[in-house]
Amino acid sequence: MEKILTQKLERQKRFTEDILAGMIDLVRVIDKNNKIIFLNDPMRELIGDVRGQVCYTALGKPCKCKTCISETTIKHGKIIKKEEIVGDKRFSVVSSPIRDENGEIYCAVEVFRDVTEKRKMEKIILDQNLKMKKDLDFAKYIQQRIIPQDGIYNDMIRIDSKYIPSEMLGGDVFDIINIDEDNIGIYMADVSGHGVTASMMTMFIRQTLKSLKKDALDPGYTLNYLNSRYKELGLDDNYYITILYGVFNKKTSTIRIVNGGHNCMPIIFSNDEAHEIFLPGLPICNLFDDVEYTEHTIHLNSGDRVLFYTDGISEAKSTSKEIYSDRILEICSESLDVNSKSLISKIIDDVVDFSNNNLDDDVAIMMMEVV
Repeated sequence: MEKILTQKLERQKRFTEDILAGMIDLVRVIDKNNKIIFLNDPMRELIGDVRGQVCYTALGKPCKCKTCISETTIKHGKIIKKEEIVGDKRFSVVSSPIRDENGEIYCAVEVFRDVTEKRKMEKIILDQNLKMKKDLDFAKYIQQRIIPQDGIYNDMIRIDSKYIPSEMLGGDVFDIINIDEDNIGIYMADVSGHGVTASMMTMFIRQTLKSLKKDALDPGYTLNYLNSRYKELGLDDNYYITILYGVFNKKTSTIRIVNGGHNCMPIIFSNDEAHEIFLPGLPICNLFDDVEYTEHTIHLNSGDRVLFYTDGISEAKSTSKEIYSDRILEICSESLDVNSKSLISKIIDDVVDFSNNNLDDDVAIMMMEVV
């Protein structure tokens, strides 16, 4: 009977050792005296047959680790994890208790998993992410710098505005173009999408319109030119631009506006009322050829204002999925005596409150006032 039990125990021991030897991970067993009593083959190939040695000297260390996970495991019966450097490799080490037939802990098994390449890759990814963040921060800085500053332009109009990108970089853009001493261009545009792609398109719009110079006097020609330059980019049909473009003339005190598919109609503050001007028009995209843009002329007196904005406001949703829509016109009608800067703040506060501070699109709003 004793012989049979001995054979069974020996067979069980070989079975267990065969399993451990066949593991890719490195395995060693540490007793209560911090000595190694077992190594599997992968561990032996890395550090040699160091059975009987103290655990830390077997790893080439001059003294005991500050946090000895095998001691903690044996003392408290806890599974402990840490990372350990052995030679030129980094390992994730898990220490687990081993109990005898009475349930008493008498040693700990440590499993070493090679994470060297994983940590190298994580560092590469982290470095790339840090570089990307720096690039995005710089792009954000540039995008914010190209947004026109509030103030008076060419002794003709005063601008007040607010821009809130839904991501670090946005797809809304507005600008002022000093055409000559009597004319000034103004536009509000919205690019499909968000992020880096959309921000690149806003730069394209700005540079394209700035390059027109005197030709920017003609609103219809300006949008047709933008359309033709856009088609040269060869983008697919998922991309498009909507834009309102107008030219204000100081001598006639009129603004001539065309609409390139922008669904947020300008709001005119004149004669003690606020009302929308409906302007039909098709967006800048690859779907339409030979587009004709209808010009609308509005006479403005000193103190009259025109409000431009994007659908980040009009299409904002409440928690019950209601659309903000005409609320902006209602606020304008109720706030005729409120100055432009305060009115913009009032609209932004209202749409933020309406959406429960969950704006999922870029928000741009600009008020033009005749001085």
